Amino acid sequence: MLTQDERGKIAAAVAEVEKHTASELVTAVYSKSDSYASFRVGCAFGLALLLVGVAHLMQPSIPVMELLGTQMLIALAAYGITGLPAVLRIIVPRWAKEQAVHRKVRQLFLDLGVTETRDRSGVLIYLSELERRVEILGDRGIHEHLGKAAWQALVSELVVAIRGGSAADGLLRIIEQLGVELSRKFPIREGDTNELPNEVVTD
Repeated sequence: MLTQDERGKIAAAVAEVEKHTASELVTAVYSKSDSYASFRVGCAFGLALLLVGVAHLMQPSIPVMELLGTQMLIALAAYGITGLPAVLRIIVPRWAKEQAVHRKVRQLFLDLGVTETRDRSGVLIYLSELERRVEILGDRGIHEHLGKAAWQALVSELVVAIRGGSAADGLLRIIEQLGVELSRKFPIREGDTNELPNEVVTD
């Protein structure tokens, strides 16, 4: 989703924002939020069972052991194919992708230490490529100031940019907009330090 050069620009934008606010911004871009192994296994064995069943109906004389061996080979091949992003995006239902992204962003929020900033003013911007979803999560101190509507507006704008093939530009605009709001609500304080990394976190 992002080139190395674009990641550098985003890290520089985060560093610039944090010169004017006590808040901490973290950006994370992942290829996917889950392996979705259960969906892949279900589809693979379901397809294998269907094809072998059809083959048995059409050719009852085929030995059972041959059918079972063929079924296993089909299942393995189908499992590999369902790992392709374009296929995986189709076989996984929308609700499962939403839940996976939701879980992942909250896990990263804790793992990256966004909850541990001095003023409880950390913000995580999370993009998941396979699911084509975005979540922006602010810590308690900052969420109360911006409110749900503001978060949703930023998310919507970023989603539009991603679908238009300009994820980096959209992310830079969001960082800039957040910087303006954060500098008003959480201006830089004496002794402020860079508590979280500016570089884009990836999988």
